[in-house]
Amino acid sequence: MANANGIFAQHVVALITAAMLIIAVRGSEADASAAQSLKQFLPVFLLPAIWMALQLSPMPTFLLANPIWSATSIALNQPSLPGRISVDPGATLQSLFHYLVDVALLVSTVIIAKDRQRAETILIVLCVVTTFMSVEVLLGRLDLFAGTIPATGTATSPFPAAAALAILANGALVARALERHLHQQDIRNLASTQLWVGVLSGLFGMAVAFAAMSALERGALLAVTGWGLTVLVFIAAVRRLGFRSWPSAILFSVVATVAWLMAVPHSRSAGLGLLGFVSLPPEAVAPAEHLLFDAPMLGNGVGTFGLTSVAYQEFGATASAVPPSTAILVAIESGRFAIVILASFAAHLFFVTFRGAVRRGRDFFFAAAAAAGVLVALCESFLDSSLSSRTIQTLLLVMVGLGLAQSAGRTSGANQ
Repeated sequence: MANANGIFAQHVVALITAAMLIIAVRGSEADASAAQSLKQFLPVFLLPAIWMALQLSPMPTFLLANPIWSATSIALNQPSLPGRISVDPGATLQSLFHYLVDVALLVSTVIIAKDRQRAETILIVLCVVTTFMSVEVLLGRLDLFAGTIPATGTATSPFPAAAALAILANGALVARALERHLHQQDIRNLASTQLWVGVLSGLFGMAVAFAAMSALERGALLAVTGWGLTVLVFIAAVRRLGFRSWPSAILFSVVATVAWLMAVPHSRSAGLGLLGFVSLPPEAVAPAEHLLFDAPMLGNGVGTFGLTSVAYQEFGATASAVPPSTAILVAIESGRFAIVILASFAAHLFFVTFRGAVRRGRDFFFAAAAAAGVLVALCESFLDSSLSSRTIQTLLLVMVGLGLAQSAGRTSGANQ
């Protein structure tokens, strides 16, 4: 339903999410441990909602309101015209609704995935869905399916990010099969059907996802996904070596240093250099570049890119402008400082899930996949605008919720 990416599908997903949350809260799994897992993220949940509500609130034009309201008041000779940060309050209100749905989906996933069997089912479903989307990319290259498969190479296409998540989810599936086999009494028995089904299924999904990403020619995203797989391998290694807490700081330092050294040569010297990470042609980036330069420090309002970008297109242009990357979209709609805040939240979430995976017992792969997914999503937000897709947001939220739910357990407090 989410992959349909239509208005009807979005409303149905919202209703299903609301039902999931009600059932989860009323069920026996809604215990104190789930609330404790989410308590530390309460500011993370509240700040975007408060900011969007502030963008919707009328205020004096000389304070925080977008300058467009002052010009409108002068043009219409209505000095009392209320000003807002958002130039399209309807779009911002719809974005607020979508955000509340996302929060409900994350909370319900954390509550439901506390049960190990449910968590394994969710992981398998993630593998199937993301692998199927990668298969769609490959089928779209065949003449037989021309016109029946959605466009996979557009700037806002969810398929590149889906392929990255498929690699991570199937990597976790391989880790699950190996971990289950190592905890059996006879680990030398390599003829176990469960072992080979899990390993071969995961490797097949990873191969399909790698092929899809290669077909889409996303070399930078492939490198970023390789960092995500490094997180999975690193966590498995330090657990076997008996390490616990301090590898988190080491991994973050290494990844941050490598990312900085690789990203700096490609970024521009002006401003935040956000456009330096994008590999789109100049004519496709020009409207967003001008809009980013003219955007107020507090942004134009969440969900307003489609409206504001119209004024920056060439005369007679038929195709609508698209944001070159999710980071640029956030900078235009919410302000440049919002990128720093969101990156800080992502780093916090990465540390929580990474630490939970290192301290966890045999179910470490759930939190490890979430940590890798957060890292890949943060890096990809500077490369393209796949994360603006409702499909990817749904998949990523489920993966993160799964990792948060399984970050604590009976063995998580050992050797802290």
